[in-house]
Amino acid sequence: MRYNYPHANLEFAVEALNISDESTLSSEDFATMMPRIQSLALRTKQWVTVIGGSRQVIQQLVNAGVSRSRIRWVAGRDADQREWATEQALLAGTSSVVLSFLDALSSPRVAQRLKMASKVSQTHSFVFRSLPSQSPLH
Repeated sequence: MRYNYPHANLEFAVEALNISDESTLSSEDFATMMPRIQSLALRTKQWVTVIGGSRQVIQQLVNAGVSRSRIRWVAGRDADQREWATEQALLAGTSSVVLSFLDALSSPRVAQRLKMASKVSQTHSFVFRSLPSQSPLH
């Protein structure tokens, strides 16, 4: 069955990230991707959902012009919860973009589920390796 989403921009729909260990972006890539994330976030009045991440990520989104009231931040206690939250955010279809900060995907099956959820809902998704701790551990 083919879904027809007249509001979807084909250029970005085809370019939904191929989520796998090799294509997961590093936290340093976040700043590089910010213009694209900003463009996607400002196209609609939908949520910008951040799974994991940090206060600095939220502040960068606000600095890029995304209203703080449109940012949904889900912490998640562990990697399994963050993976589950990512899939649910994608399936809900209420976000213009979902940004996930995960250490690594637990299995190829999870990667496939996230990819399919993104494709079905036409929600843009970026998976970044978790940000390093901002404070040194002693």
